[in-house]
Amino acid sequence: MALFQLILILILSSCMAQDEDIMTPVVNIYSELKEIKELAEQNSLIEELQKQIKVAFTASMSATESTNRGPFSTETKLIFDKVLTNIANAFDPVTGYFFTAPVKGVYYFRYSGSAFSSHDMGLSVFKGTTQFVSSYKYNSGERNDQMASGAVMELEVGEEVHMRLWIRSWIFVDRHYNYSTFKGYLLYPLDSTSV
Repeated sequence: MALFQLILILILSSCMAQDEDIMTPVVNIYSELKEIKELAEQNSLIEELQKQIKVAFTASMSATESTNRGPFSTETKLIFDKVLTNIANAFDPVTGYFFTAPVKGVYYFRYSGSAFSSHDMGLSVFKGTTQFVSSYKYNSGERNDQMASGAVMELEVGEEVHMRLWIRSWIFVDRHYNYSTFKGYLLYPLDSTSV
């Protein structure tokens, strides 16, 4: 009988050990749920930060004395080397002509130009190597001519925007008042799932 009791105790303890292994989950559900909640909170924080991204610049052309740029025999990139505002440093103050999108989003760009009445003025905004919008002002016979326009663009991260002066046209560069400017800002960021 003692032998039978010993065998029975061994069998029951073996079964209890197996039941304990079966009942113990391989994955701790509570810790997994906690990690999923933390990831969701991090994603929500990232989305909120993306909404708060601020990108804006205003630049003008500098000169030691009031003068004209142009005319040129080819379309020429305009250099806006007098940076007045550069939030997020997306406008390149070294070259003075490239804005590079730091985030995917919808941007608004605006430009203005001034010229004396004896000269035509043609300005274009380029998205990369493609002309996006243009304006042309024929000499009016008045003392000064002004022109301004703008455009809304959807840009991917790293896409560049710049301005060019048309062939055989002029733009006035003053030394004080910043009549000719290039400016832009992020309207809102787009994520990869946006339409």
